[in-house]
Amino acid sequence: MTPEEYAKLHQKAFRCAFDFLNEHFPPEDDPAWWDKMAKDCSAASLAFGENELVIQLLCAVSNYIGKEYHKRRDKGGKTDN
Repeated sequence: MTPEEYAKLHQKAFRCAFDFLNEHFPPEDDPAWWDKMAKDCSAASLAFGENELVIQLLCAVSNYIGKEYHKRRDKGGKTDN
């Protein structure tokens, strides 16, 4: 691949992860919501062709959402802002 092709691939991968984050934030305290988020994560990866970069980014976003959920839960649902 050319540097331009890599740049385009990287841009699309980060866009995929960013869109996934925006669609699933803030996290909810509902097991059905978490099941749907996991299915949506898998679907996003499949739609992108299961590219290694997208998989890693989606995993990072999922971990971030989980940590935010625990942080909010521990603060009684309140955020820092």
